Amino acid sequence: MPLDHILNAVPDWFQVRSRAESEILGTTYVQLDNAVGVIEVDLRVHDQGGEVAVQEQVPGTCYPRICHERHLQSDEHFCIGFKAGKGIVSTDHATVWWGLLRHFLKLQRVAQRTGRWPPQQELAHGAAGPHQLAAVAAAKELGIENEYMEMLAGQPAWFSNSGLQLNARDRLKNSWLPCPVGCRKNRKRISRADCCRPEAVATLIKQERHRRKKTADFYWLARACGEKCCGTMLRCGLRDPASDGVLCSGNSGSGSQGSFQRGAVNSGEA
Repeated sequence: MPLDHILNAVPDWFQVRSRAESEILGTTYVQLDNAVGVIEVDLRVHDQGGEVAVQEQVPGTCYPRICHERHLQSDEHFCIGFKAGKGIVSTDHATVWWGLLRHFLKLQRVAQRTGRWPPQQELAHGAAGPHQLAAVAAAKELGIENEYMEMLAGQPAWFSNSGLQLNARDRLKNSWLPCPVGCRKNRKRISRADCCRPEAVATLIKQERHRRKKTADFYWLARACGEKCCGTMLRCGLRDPASDGVLCSGNSGSGSQGSFQRGAVNSGEA
């Protein structure tokens, strides 16, 4: 059972208050690095269809009950990492899970203080997440990962330009124009036709567009569910529809309610 492994790996910063067959109740006491204070939150860790899920014992006590930009999902659970609660079949897996939870709690402290979620720690919501991972991989191949992270934080970037077009061979049209990556030969910028990594360029452009579209769809559904911005973050796709596709640490909203079943909208795959 996943919870057995979780219990075997309980760290010293989590005090178990009670243990049942399908849940663990306890309190965190996470010391802050280079800061005064302790993160003290009462949590419920439980088995959710064979996966480990975690939430506040009383959602909304320390954190917003639901806030996608803080990865507090529509079902009131924490999204501590991509598929973090799946496949916990050993104490080692459980130890990693506890580490992700501890990091998540520290990021919540950052979000509380700054109204931002660090872009380097951000994964796009719902179905947009895999597209972001593919885009990051392409950006790494092109040597522009930092530029991609800056774009997530709101900076303009060539690969997010909706005017860029690809031909039937997945090559940039207008091949005589300079390569947007900035590649040079003999100190001169080369043309798009001479780009040495056209596949990575095409992948980055397409995956970033998919990420934006899926993110916009995510917030559209959240708004259709009647979700409202909780007001704790600087930017939010619920409050600012124009920023739907821009993955910023933003002011996010409450969870999936209304005519849709609760849990229909999730920040990501935890």
